[in-house]
Amino acid sequence: MTKLNNKLLADYESNHIIMTYPSMHTGFAHYKDMRELYINISNILSMNNVSQSFIIPKDFSDTDSFFRELNQDISIIKYDCDDIWIRDYYPKIYLKNKDKYILDFDYNAYGEKYPFKKDNNFKYILNQYNNEFNLRGFILEGGNLEFSSKGIIIANTRCFKKNNFIYSLDEVINKLLFIKKKLSINELHTIDLDQIKGDDTSGHVDNMIRFIDDENIVYFASNDKEYINYDLAKELEHQLILIKRKSKIIKNIIPIYHNSEDTFFVDENYYPYSKLNFIITSNCIIYPTIKNNESNISNWINKIPLRKNEYHLNCEASLIENGGLHCLSANI
Repeated sequence: MTKLNNKLLADYESNHIIMTYPSMHTGFAHYKDMRELYINISNILSMNNVSQSFIIPKDFSDTDSFFRELNQDISIIKYDCDDIWIRDYYPKIYLKNKDKYILDFDYNAYGEKYPFKKDNNFKYILNQYNNEFNLRGFILEGGNLEFSSKGIIIANTRCFKKNNFIYSLDEVINKLLFIKKKLSINELHTIDLDQIKGDDTSGHVDNMIRFIDDENIVYFASNDKEYINYDLAKELEHQLILIKRKSKIIKNIIPIYHNSEDTFFVDENYYPYSKLNFIITSNCIIYPTIKNNESNISNWINKIPLRKNEYHLNCEASLIENGGLHCLSANI
């Protein structure tokens, strides 16, 4: 096993969450629910002594008392973002001799589907990290890079290919191998799958596979043939079994089952609900739910072996914006 001189910061080891306040959505009917979701997330993090940072617009006015309801120790960054999906445009952090460095990359809102220039430029205002190398010109997206502190990276190559117009699949793999070499990664694994229904990211891996500790993975599964993502779940399981066989580190792959009650369908649109899109820190985990499955939450939470404080939140407001709890947060 390679000694990890440069180690990516795993979500489950971090104790600091950053989020972008959803001010750009104030004109939408679900904004009130979005605001309430952010308050609930922040309160849970405060109860667990997790540090927090919020990105707010430069001209933000606290007229709705949003931050007065939260922990007064929250750090504020003033910057005008295009959207809330900080997971995807915040640089990835790696540790070197206990100091934090950033892996720089570009972001284009999932193949230029939405405005993205402000989000892509956000990284340039950060001055609290060191930067030894970058991947500018390569569309990485934090939600499509799942990793453990023991040096395993798992990514969905189909997503990379769709959102990187100028690169072939071989070139995408070479970029990932470059990261592996630079960060002394022990294992690089890839899946090749389409996105779950309603996911406009072209298939981020954080809806399908998550590390809960150094050696254990949970994954998107289904035994319900009527469920809209059933075929995808079965193919994911097949690919993940092959990954586990190759890995010298992964001990268990734990299915998190989905069925028809896990479908979020509103106004003739499917939205990308996945139980895998949770927030996890060093001492707590926040699971996403929808109204259809809230009564059965304990049936699947209890099957995940964690020694962390566990919570669940209805995430429908964020789903209407096409993302989940993990998407709207970044571990730093």
